[in-house]
Amino acid sequence: MRIPTWRLILTGGAIVFLVGAGIGIVAAGSAPTPAVPNSIAAAPTAAPSGTTSPERPAKERLERRAALGAKLLRIGRHLVHVEATVTDRDGNLVVLWLDHGTVQSAANGSVTLTETGGGTQTVKTDGDTIVRVGREDGTLTDVTAGDEVFVHSRVENGVALAKRILIIQAPPS
Repeated sequence: MRIPTWRLILTGGAIVFLVGAGIGIVAAGSAPTPAVPNSIAAAPTAAPSGTTSPERPAKERLERRAALGAKLLRIGRHLVHVEATVTDRDGNLVVLWLDHGTVQSAANGSVTLTETGGGTQTVKTDGDTIVRVGREDGTLTDVTAGDEVFVHSRVENGVALAKRILIIQAPPS
């Protein structure tokens, strides 16, 4: 059976989009919160064209960033498993996984996820695994059964080693 070219292109585009969204979610979850200055901003001055261009207040920028993060999270919640082969800084091929699911168990140096559709994925952890609880730093002891997580792993010799784990906190009620 021959797969139509349009279907291959559409599938490839979807995979690229999901990898980008997943990496963006992991990066957004692990990015440090920007410091909000305690000083008062100077009044805007006239631009060369004669108009004024006041900068957005810091609070508005943070709100827009939070809204973008919420949109990416809504998109990312549809993610189940992504496998990408990329090159590292030295030009070597590296296999990366991005998994999303609910923690089934976290013990003995590994985390097992239950993914949408009933599949499971087990990844190893070590002392270099970075854990984030929302926007805060965390530890491997923060990863508990029932948590919704995104896990970014590097696969070597068929074994996935978690590099970053992002625990998604439930929205405040």
